[in-house]
Order: sequence, then C-alpha cells, then structure tokens
Amino acid sequence: MHRSGLLTFDTRQGAIIWLRFFDLAMAAISLVIAAAVASADPPDAAADVRLLLDGSTLTLFLGQFVATASVFSLFALYTETALFQWREALKASVKAVTAVLLVLVAAAAVLRPPLVTPAFLVTYWVLASVGGIAARWGARRLLFLTEAQGIAARRTLIVGTNARAQEIARDMLAHPEHGYRFMGFAANDWAVAPPPVLPEKFRLVVDLPGFAAYLRDSVVDEVVVCLPLPELEDMATALVSACEEHGVSVTVVTRLFELKNPFRRPGGHGGEVVVTISNTMADERERLIKRFLDVTVSAMALMLLSPLLLVVWGLIRATSPGPAFFVQERVGLNKRLFKFYKFRSMIADAEALQETLESQNEMDGAIFKIKNDPRITPVGRILRRTSIDELPQLFNVLRGDMSLVGPRPLPVRDVERIEKDWPRRRFGVKPGITCLWQISGRNDVPFDRMMQLDIEYVDTWSVLLDIRILLRTVPVVLSMRGAC
Repeated sequence: MHRSGLLTFDTRQGAIIWLRFFDLAMAAISLVIAAAVASADPPDAAADVRLLLDGSTLTLFLGQFVATASVFSLFALYTETALFQWREALKASVKAVTAVLLVLVAAAAVLRPPLVTPAFLVTYWVLASVGGIAARWGARRLLFLTEAQGIAARRTLIVGTNARAQEIARDMLAHPEHGYRFMGFAANDWAVAPPPVLPEKFRLVVDLPGFAAYLRDSVVDEVVVCLPLPELEDMATALVSACEEHGVSVTVVTRLFELKNPFRRPGGHGGEVVVTISNTMADERERLIKRFLDVTVSAMALMLLSPLLLVVWGLIRATSPGPAFFVQERVGLNKRLFKFYKFRSMIADAEALQETLESQNEMDGAIFKIKNDPRITPVGRILRRTSIDELPQLFNVLRGDMSLVGPRPLPVRDVERIEKDWPRRRFGVKPGITCLWQISGRNDVPFDRMMQLDIEYVDTWSVLLDIRILLRTVPVVLSMRGAC
C-alpha cells in the first residue's frame, strides 16, 4: 500500500476534458482581443471597422468555435499524446490553430465582416497558439505533481514475457513521461530471453498462480495482458475476473499477427490496438462532474462551517488532553494509503488500547465497533451522535483523497482482515464520507451487507445516485439513527 497526495485531475481523460473547455475559452478570449486590436487602430481602407456584434461577425465567431472543437480533435490534441509528448503537442497545436485560421479566412471571404483585418488574424493566431501550447504544458505539469490517484504514474503490471510484452515494458521504462510506471512481469518464466543487462524493474515479480494474491497486496492501477493467442484463450477469463474483483483496470493487447510494417492506429501501449476493461466509473464526463461537485460542496461547506469547526476544536482541547484531530492512515483508491482526518472523539491513546478490547467487538467481519466503547470521551459521544466528528473529512475531499460519496475508507487493520476477494473491488473507486450503507442503518448493518452495498454502488454509480445519497444522508444524520 502506498500513500496518496494532492489531487489535480481525477483521470487523464478528465484533464483532456478540461483541455476542451480551455481551448474553447481561449478561442473566445483570442477572438475578443483580436477584435479589440483590429477596431482600436483600423486601416484607412477600412475606416468602418468597429467592435460591433453584427450578424456576419456573430456567425463568424460561432463558426470559429465549431472549427476549434473539430479541427483540434483532428490533430490529436485531445489524446494522451498531447499530454505526455511535449514536442508533438507543440507542433500539433500550431498546426491546428493555423488550420482554424484558414477556416476563418475562408469564412471571412464569404461573410465579409469588416472586423477581419490582418491585425485581427495575426493577433488571433498568436494568442490561440500560445494558449493551446500553455494549456497542454500546464495540464502536463499538473498531472505530474502527484502519483496520488495513479494518473500521471499509472502503476502497470504486464502479464506475459514474449517479445511484444518486453517491447512494451522497455517503452514504459524509456518514456516515463508517457505516464506509466512499470512494476514488472507476471509470468511463470521468460517466453523470450530477456536482455543480457536487465533494466531496472525488468523482472518477474509474480507467477501466474500468485497473480490474484499480488493484486490483493499491491497498489496496481492497470494490468496489461500480452499473451500469445492460445494462452490468452485459456487464461483470459481468470485474469480479467481477478482484476475485476480487485477493481483494477485491465488492458488486453490484441495483436493477432506478427507483421513487419503493420498499419494501425495509435493505441494505449506502443501503438497497438487494445481492449480496455474497467468496471469502475468509466464515464469520464460524469467523473468530471463528480469531482466538480466534490470540490465546490466541500469548499463551500468548510467556509460556512468554519465557526463551528473552530468551536469544536476548542471544546475538544479544553475537555480532553491531546490533539483535537484524530489522524489515521486509511486505505483509499487502489489501496493507496492516505491521512484520514476526524475530530478526536476518544482518549488520546485509544488506538493503543484497541487490542485489549478486541474480544468485546460487537461487529462481525473485519470492522471493530463497540456501542459503549469506554475510550469515547463525553464530548466525543455527542460529536459521534451528531456526526460532527466527520466534518474534517471535507478537507480530505478537497485534497482529492476522498469523495463526498463512496465506500467508507477502512483502516489498515480492517483491510488486512478481509478474508474474501470480492469486497476488494470497492478499492477501485475513491472512498467517501457517506455511502449506501450509511443511509441504510449505519453501524447497524452487518459487515457482509456493508460490502455488498459498496459493490452495488460501484456497479450502479452515477452523478444522480450521488445526489440522491447526499440528500438521504441529511435526515439520517439529523435522526442520529445507527450512530454510536
């Protein structure tokens, strides 16, 4: 398990969606500034140039937005290449803006708006080019600020050791800027002899019988299956099922023929055509909306509740020795560890005393709960009944360690005691402050039912479901049902 840190984007595709919005915004800004430049100093031959939104100008501007969205896509500016291959992105950005400019000139020849002058065209080209390049540079830098969610550095395990598998691994090691962190090979032996001098991490890390156990104990964001067709036919279902149980994305390299110069579209790994299977929140637009909801709601809540947070902080400090916040390592997305924050509701050394109370545990399964836990302070009991002790987790949401809605983050102790693999699929999504079992009885729900509800959430997730859970959480918290 590894720690997580500050979040920038939820996924690479989320960064690409933001690029689309930024490009349209930059097109609008460039058009307005270019229009202002053209109207500020009109040439003698076009004395009637003014910043007027007449019919021809509005039509031109609207066409410009459509051209930007369409042409930029044609130049592969909304692919991972644009994020991780800087030189290619720079050239493609300039080419795309130039192509859009040609569309603008052609439209101006038909519409003849007086606003389109040489000064207008030059200003637009410079601003749009610089903006497109800056956007991709900025997105790339933001992605590389963190390995927290496996975005800029997707920890990748390759199943198979044939020539193609080794070629993909060498590409990952040689180009970390593409966003992959190669972890090693899963195979029983080398199908093709490895290079005489092994690069770092160019090794067998697990055999195929131990594949599921490796996923259970390691942080893995993606598994790339690169096996010969006969082996793939025999093993594909077992491999994909293991990845599904652990919430890990799996990509199958589908090269069926060994050709010297195959014509193929660029894919996710070394230009291959691939099939990616992911059963956790695959709709990138909804993921973007989810993150937007997380950031806006948590930021507003922290500001509005700041007086209450300050009062609670002072109350805890005044009534019980020790810090006001309880900080614990919890298991998050793909089993990454992060620092989890709550208001302290127990005595300062509560964790050290838990082992002596294990025999009194009233919950089945991996979770530890005692209704009348002797470690809880008088103020802490009130905080728990009202769920005020959970409010500092809004900071975890703002950081990106958690979401407003998602499976509750478990302590390392609880995760280590999960005996079956099927509940581990819950780690394929970010943990949350509230979830389905929180609104279905909270601590009164048995452990297996908790896990079933978590998997149900993963399988049926949508933004609308998140909103419904949030709305249903309010009366549950106010009624203090199932709290202890």
